[in-house]
Amino acid sequence: MLYVDDDDPEREVYEKVIAQLAEENNKGSISLTIGPSIGVPRAANKLAELTAADIFMTANDDQVYVDEGWDDRLDAEIEKYPDGVFCLWFNDKWESENFCTFPILSRRWVETLGYLQFPFFEHFFADAWLWMLAKAVGRDHYIEDMVVEHRHWKTGKSEKDATYEMHATSEDDSRHARDRAVIDKFERYFLADVEALKAIMT
Repeated sequence: MLYVDDDDPEREVYEKVIAQLAEENNKGSISLTIGPSIGVPRAANKLAELTAADIFMTANDDQVYVDEGWDDRLDAEIEKYPDGVFCLWFNDKWESENFCTFPILSRRWVETLGYLQFPFFEHFFADAWLWMLAKAVGRDHYIEDMVVEHRHWKTGKSEKDATYEMHATSEDDSRHARDRAVIDKFERYFLADVEALKAIMT
Protein backbone atom coordinates (compact mmCIF):
# COMPACT_ATOMS: atom_id res chain seq x y z
CA MET A 1 0.00 0.00 0.00
CA LEU A 2 1.38 3.37 -1.00
CA TYR A 3 0.39 6.93 -0.20
CA VAL A 4 1.22 9.73 -2.65
CA ASP A 5 0.52 13.41 -2.07
CA ASP A 6 -2.02 14.84 -4.49
CA ASP A 7 0.37 17.68 -5.34
CA ASP A 8 3.34 15.41 -6.04
CA PRO A 9 4.84 16.37 -9.44
CA GLU A 10 5.44 12.66 -10.15
CA ARG A 11 1.89 11.63 -9.27
CA GLU A 12 1.01 10.42 -12.78
CA VAL A 13 4.17 8.31 -12.91
CA TYR A 14 3.26 6.65 -9.60
CA GLU A 15 -0.27 5.97 -10.81
CA LYS A 16 0.96 4.36 -14.03
CA VAL A 17 3.63 2.23 -12.36
CA ILE A 18 1.34 1.03 -9.54
CA ALA A 19 -1.43 0.15 -12.01
CA GLN A 20 1.07 -1.89 -14.02
CA LEU A 21 2.43 -3.66 -10.94
CA ALA A 22 -1.09 -4.43 -9.71
CA GLU A 23 -1.99 -5.94 -13.09
CA GLU A 24 1.18 -8.05 -13.21
CA ASN A 25 0.62 -9.21 -9.64
CA ASN A 26 -2.88 -10.51 -10.52
CA LYS A 27 -3.93 -10.44 -6.88
CA GLY A 28 -4.88 -6.82 -6.42
CA SER A 29 -2.69 -6.64 -3.34
CA ILE A 30 -0.86 -3.51 -4.51
CA SER A 31 -2.77 -0.30 -3.97
CA LEU A 32 -2.20 3.43 -4.23
CA THR A 33 -3.91 6.10 -2.14
CA ILE A 34 -3.79 9.70 -3.35
CA GLY A 35 -4.43 12.36 -0.73
CA PRO A 36 -3.35 15.70 0.72
CA SER A 37 0.17 16.23 2.00
CA ILE A 38 -0.33 15.25 5.64
CA GLY A 39 3.14 14.00 6.57
CA VAL A 40 4.48 10.47 6.81
CA PRO A 41 2.92 9.48 10.19
CA ARG A 42 -0.61 10.51 9.24
CA ALA A 43 -0.25 8.95 5.79
CA ALA A 44 0.86 5.68 7.41
CA ASN A 45 -2.10 5.83 9.76
CA LYS A 46 -4.46 6.40 6.84
CA LEU A 47 -3.14 3.31 5.07
CA ALA A 48 -3.44 1.28 8.27
CA GLU A 49 -7.13 2.17 8.41
CA LEU A 50 -7.65 0.81 4.90
CA THR A 51 -6.37 -2.71 5.48
CA ALA A 52 -7.36 -5.77 7.49
CA ALA A 53 -3.72 -6.88 7.75
CA ASP A 54 -2.47 -8.52 10.93
CA ILE A 55 1.08 -7.17 10.61
CA PHE A 56 2.19 -3.65 9.70
CA MET A 57 5.55 -2.89 8.09
CA THR A 58 6.52 0.68 7.35
CA ALA A 59 8.74 1.18 4.33
CA ASN A 60 10.47 3.83 2.23
CA ASP A 61 11.46 3.94 -1.40
CA ASP A 62 15.13 3.77 -0.38
CA GLN A 63 14.75 0.29 1.13
CA VAL A 64 15.93 -2.83 -0.70
CA TYR A 65 14.93 -6.32 0.43
CA VAL A 66 18.22 -8.12 -0.09
CA ASP A 67 17.80 -11.52 1.57
CA GLU A 68 15.30 -14.05 0.28
CA GLY A 69 12.97 -15.68 2.76
CA TRP A 70 12.57 -12.57 4.90
CA ASP A 71 8.80 -13.11 5.03
CA ASP A 72 9.11 -16.69 6.30
CA ARG A 73 11.65 -15.55 8.86
CA LEU A 74 9.33 -12.76 9.95
CA ASP A 75 6.50 -15.25 10.52
CA ALA A 76 8.81 -17.34 12.71
CA GLU A 77 9.90 -14.35 14.81
CA ILE A 78 6.32 -13.13 15.27
CA GLU A 79 5.30 -16.52 16.67
CA LYS A 80 7.56 -15.80 19.65
CA TYR A 81 5.10 -13.09 20.77
CA PRO A 82 1.60 -14.62 20.88
CA ASP A 83 0.23 -11.57 22.71
CA GLY A 84 1.08 -9.37 19.72
CA VAL A 85 3.27 -6.95 21.64
CA PHE A 86 6.51 -6.54 19.69
CA CYS A 87 8.53 -4.16 17.57
CA LEU A 88 10.68 -6.09 15.11
CA TRP A 89 13.18 -4.78 12.61
CA PHE A 90 15.65 -6.15 10.09
CA ASN A 91 19.31 -5.32 9.63
CA ASP A 92 19.33 -2.19 7.44
CA LYS A 93 23.14 -2.08 7.11
CA TRP A 94 23.15 1.45 8.50
CA GLU A 95 21.61 1.80 11.96
CA SER A 96 21.44 -2.00 12.38
CA GLU A 97 20.97 -2.99 16.04
CA ASN A 98 21.49 0.58 17.28
CA PHE A 99 18.13 1.89 16.16
CA CYS A 100 14.87 0.65 14.64
CA THR A 101 14.29 2.66 11.48
CA PHE A 102 11.44 0.60 10.01
CA PRO A 103 9.27 -0.86 12.79
CA ILE A 104 7.19 -3.99 12.25
CA LEU A 105 4.13 -4.09 14.52
CA SER A 106 1.04 -6.20 15.08
CA ARG A 107 -2.57 -5.14 14.59
CA ARG A 108 -3.12 -5.69 18.32
CA TRP A 109 -0.36 -3.17 19.11
CA VAL A 110 -1.80 -0.64 16.64
CA GLU A 111 -5.39 -1.04 17.81
CA THR A 112 -4.35 -0.80 21.46
CA LEU A 113 -2.57 2.54 20.94
CA GLY A 114 -4.89 3.85 18.22
CA TYR A 115 -2.15 4.61 15.71
CA LEU A 116 0.52 3.00 13.57
CA GLN A 117 2.71 6.12 13.94
CA PHE A 118 2.20 8.78 16.59
CA PRO A 119 0.26 11.46 14.67
CA PHE A 120 1.77 14.48 16.46
CA PHE A 121 4.98 14.05 14.46
CA GLU A 122 5.23 15.73 11.06
CA HIS A 123 7.97 13.50 9.68
CA PHE A 124 10.82 12.65 12.05
CA PHE A 125 11.05 10.44 15.17
CA ALA A 126 7.90 8.41 14.49
CA ASP A 127 10.07 5.30 14.28
CA ALA A 128 12.04 6.31 17.38
CA TRP A 129 8.83 6.71 19.39
CA LEU A 130 7.75 3.14 18.57
CA TRP A 131 11.21 1.73 19.22
CA MET A 132 11.37 3.48 22.59
CA LEU A 133 7.94 2.11 23.51
CA ALA A 134 9.12 -1.40 22.66
CA LYS A 135 12.29 -0.95 24.71
CA ALA A 136 10.24 0.34 27.63
CA VAL A 137 8.22 -2.90 27.73
CA GLY A 138 11.12 -5.19 26.79
CA ARG A 139 9.75 -6.14 23.37
CA ASP A 140 12.30 -4.63 20.97
CA HIS A 141 13.51 -7.43 18.67
CA TYR A 142 16.31 -7.02 16.14
CA ILE A 143 16.67 -9.60 13.33
CA GLU A 144 20.36 -9.30 12.56
CA ASP A 145 20.84 -11.97 9.92
CA MET A 146 18.17 -10.78 7.46
CA VAL A 147 19.13 -7.72 5.42
CA VAL A 148 16.63 -5.10 4.30
CA GLU A 149 19.06 -2.39 3.31
CA HIS A 150 18.32 1.29 3.90
CA ARG A 151 20.04 3.05 1.02
CA HIS A 152 19.71 6.56 2.42
CA TRP A 153 21.72 9.27 0.68
CA LYS A 154 23.89 9.59 3.79
CA THR A 155 25.14 6.03 3.16
CA GLY A 156 26.36 7.09 -0.28
CA LYS A 157 24.06 4.58 -1.99
CA SER A 158 21.49 7.01 -3.39
CA GLU A 159 21.22 10.59 -4.60
CA LYS A 160 20.04 13.44 -2.39
CA ASP A 161 16.85 14.25 -4.26
CA ALA A 162 14.19 16.93 -3.78
CA THR A 163 12.34 14.96 -1.10
CA TYR A 164 15.49 14.59 0.99
CA GLU A 165 16.13 18.32 0.56
CA MET A 166 12.59 19.15 1.68
CA HIS A 167 13.14 17.33 4.97
CA ALA A 168 16.63 18.69 5.58
CA THR A 169 17.31 19.82 9.13
CA SER A 170 18.25 23.36 10.07
CA GLU A 171 19.13 25.20 13.26
CA ASP A 172 16.12 27.48 12.81
CA ASP A 173 12.50 26.33 12.63
CA SER A 174 12.41 22.97 10.91
CA ARG A 175 10.36 19.78 10.88
CA HIS A 176 13.20 18.05 12.66
CA ALA A 177 13.26 20.59 15.50
CA ARG A 178 9.47 20.61 15.86
CA ASP A 179 9.28 16.83 15.89
CA ARG A 180 12.11 16.52 18.42
CA ALA A 181 10.17 18.84 20.73
CA VAL A 182 7.13 16.54 20.54
CA ILE A 183 9.00 13.79 22.39
CA ASP A 184 9.53 15.94 25.48
CA LYS A 185 6.28 17.88 25.31
CA PHE A 186 4.08 14.79 25.13
CA GLU A 187 5.99 12.44 27.40
CA ARG A 188 2.76 11.84 29.32
CA TYR A 189 1.26 10.24 26.19
CA PHE A 190 4.32 8.04 25.84
CA LEU A 191 4.02 6.87 29.44
CA ALA A 192 0.31 6.17 28.97
CA ASP A 193 1.08 4.09 25.89
CA VAL A 194 3.69 2.09 27.81
CA GLU A 195 1.05 1.20 30.37
CA ALA A 196 -1.47 0.33 27.64
CA LEU A 197 1.00 -2.12 26.09
CA LYS A 198 1.90 -3.63 29.45
CA ALA A 199 -1.79 -4.23 30.13
CA ILE A 200 -2.15 -6.56 27.13
CA MET A 201 1.14 -8.43 27.59
CA THR A 202 1.06 -12.03 28.77
